Amino acid sequence: MNKRTVETNKDYWDEFYKSNFKHTPSQFCVCVLTEIDDQAVIVELGSGNGRDSLYFASQGHQTVALDLSTEAVNSCTEESIKRNVKHAHFIQADLTNQKEVSQAIGLARQKAAGQPIVFYSRFVMHSIDDEQEVLFLNTVADCLHSGERIYFEFRTKEDEKLDKHFGGHYRRYVDSEVFLKRLKDLNFVINYQHKGQGMAKYKEEDPVVIRVIAQKS
Repeated sequence: MNKRTVETNKDYWDEFYKSNFKHTPSQFCVCVLTEIDDQAVIVELGSGNGRDSLYFASQGHQTVALDLSTEAVNSCTEESIKRNVKHAHFIQADLTNQKEVSQAIGLARQKAAGQPIVFYSRFVMHSIDDEQEVLFLNTVADCLHSGERIYFEFRTKEDEKLDKHFGGHYRRYVDSEVFLKRLKDLNFVINYQHKGQGMAKYKEEDPVVIRVIAQKS
């Protein structure tokens, strides 16, 4: 991600997370918790307001959460202290920067001490452009070990014309077929995929999203 794009994205999300904080986990977070090992360490790539990372950690999972926004990272860290959530670790990082992501995942591997690591990325893909998606997926492919899984949820191109609760910021409506092909080309096996509405409803908005579980082969 070029420096200008990083700064533009960071400025927007820093301002956004000053006034947008949620305590309840997403539907996707709760769904993933029913799938994963009780001892799994979780790496969240793009943690935003921390609603999911804090919930994962509150359920006993060591959680390492990365986000571009310094404001979000600071707010989440403060919230984890306030709520006495001991297993959440928030790190400011550019998700398309392999060095920064690798360092954070290295911390997760230390905490895992041989236990499984699960990777999780919700509502990130549609917030970055196509070039950044390619960088992100290549970074993920380089960092995951064989057999490790990553869970995705994001808006697809079918959502473009539907009403949005939050407007005024960049969204890219992802071609899910292109996304899945890119994963396969990077030696991921698609264990699960489902696209539709009813999975990420928020107030009056019911977006079209896809959920993907991919495993590094």
